[in-house]
Amino acid sequence: MISNQGAVSRDSRPSNDVYRQIDPVGFYGKFLRQGIRPDGRKLNAFRKVGVFDLLEGNHGSFQRQEQDEVIISSCRLTAGETHMHCVVTAVPTFYDLPIELTSEGDDVVSVEIDLPKQVQPYIYDANGHCANLNFCVSAMLANAFNSGNVLPTAQLRLAELLMNPVAGVASDLVSEYLVKRRFSWKLDVNVVCEEYDGNLVDTSVLATAFALRKAWLPIILVDLNESLGSYEIRFLDRELLDLACSNDRMVLKLLQNNRISISKQLGMELVEESMVQHLVNHFRTTVCVGRPLHVLALPYTVTFLKYDEQTFLVDPTKEEEKLGSSVSIYSLRRLDGSSSTQQLNLMSCSGITNDVLDSLERVATHIINYIANTEY
Repeated sequence: MISNQGAVSRDSRPSNDVYRQIDPVGFYGKFLRQGIRPDGRKLNAFRKVGVFDLLEGNHGSFQRQEQDEVIISSCRLTAGETHMHCVVTAVPTFYDLPIELTSEGDDVVSVEIDLPKQVQPYIYDANGHCANLNFCVSAMLANAFNSGNVLPTAQLRLAELLMNPVAGVASDLVSEYLVKRRFSWKLDVNVVCEEYDGNLVDTSVLATAFALRKAWLPIILVDLNESLGSYEIRFLDRELLDLACSNDRMVLKLLQNNRISISKQLGMELVEESMVQHLVNHFRTTVCVGRPLHVLALPYTVTFLKYDEQTFLVDPTKEEEKLGSSVSIYSLRRLDGSSSTQQLNLMSCSGITNDVLDSLERVATHIINYIANTEY
């Protein structure tokens, strides 16, 4: 009898897939004791990151939306089977009543992380459904982008830029109009989680970081109709430059009327007689007819799932997230490679000692340096 029962027991052992479902902790434990995970990664390995510039091949043109809004960056980021799509939109703002120009004021960057219905049920850890995690990450990123440590906001306040005097050059109608209307840009950063297999925090932050790295601001032109007293906002692009090279009179007049404004936006002196050729030469090798968004630093995060007191898994999948709770290391990385880090505990992960945190920071810094220095 004993022998027969043993035979039945061996025949009825669950398959790996079933074992994975009914005892995920035991299933993972077999792998973790060997220092690997079921997907083949080591415990401190981040999944392969892919970044795709969705505006590449647009011949340097901006995607203009309603109300003169313009898409200045669009990137898709993948980490394993987690796919994030980040779009940065520049929104023009005007004021009809005179107001004092000031460097203080409303936030210039808004961030939204959108979780479609098919994704929401999977944002889950050992503490339960993480329904508000996307709002926490949105708020964190918005605070970082509006702090002045990431984006110099002066580059978005065109009215202030145009008020700066140029030696020997009188003001012009275009600059006066833009200053009077207090023209400025606001940036809307929208991240959509298209597919989810874990690690919402890191992939959202990475998607915004790479989108900002690839963003360009348009060169604003104002088309004046003095007889009608009307003004139309336009953007400098390669088509206009081609028409100017073909001696199109209307385009040449448009560029001449905007010469001072263009000079100040680009930070270069333009002489009327050679302006067109100078602009053609300047934009010959650039990816876009515009000015690159100036970034002082970028935020990065690396998230660790706490499996037990001594075992932490970098970049957890959605399956791994159910095995514990997570803690992230937040790093603000500057252009010179220096950075400041801090613990970011959005998932209420408890019981982590300072020594463990120091170890996690070292791992996170190594990963961030690798990702930040990689050309995608």
